[in-house]
Amino acid sequence: MDLKKMCKGVVLAGGESSRFPFHKAFACIDGEYFYKRAVSCLKPAVSSVDLVAHPSIAHKLSDSTAKVIMDLSYIQGQGPLAGILTAMNSSEQAEWYAVITCDMPFMKTEIYDMLLTAAATAKRVQAVVPVVKECRQPLAALYHISCKPVITRVLSEGKRSMYSLLQNVDTKFITEDSGHWNPHDFININTPEDYSLYIE
Repeated sequence: MDLKKMCKGVVLAGGESSRFPFHKAFACIDGEYFYKRAVSCLKPAVSSVDLVAHPSIAHKLSDSTAKVIMDLSYIQGQGPLAGILTAMNSSEQAEWYAVITCDMPFMKTEIYDMLLTAAATAKRVQAVVPVVKECRQPLAALYHISCKPVITRVLSEGKRSMYSLLQNVDTKFITEDSGHWNPHDFININTPEDYSLYIE
């Protein structure tokens, strides 16, 4: 089964970046914006990519390989679940959604290839999530379209945590022993201090 044809990439750039001096989508690594690095990471593993952007930056994003969309108005500002739901509600739906947040500049395409392989071989699974040093990584994961009504429900209940979703769907967790990935790949750049430590 070639899940690549049935999988859409979702780059989440809808946050406020409140702990960064400017929106993290425009931070750079090796001369490349974070958001473009995220698109490039997903592109080889999926059929297309949606870039879910905060309204304040949507007009500044330009990437010919991704479609820029904004959070649905009624869930705007409600975190990554809102971004995923927005992508699932777009005109070009898919069976699976490969999610990455724009502040993970070290993420590798090969990790999504492994997640897709796990999804193809698992039965009745709705989410495939890496685990790194015993920490779940729901913002570098796969979600099946069947998660859509669950996301809608948890958001309507005022729950914004990704774990609210994982607790309510059939989730397959892939540990480091199975994935053989480097924890460095999953580093989030949340603050200027993070940027100085890992990139500068």
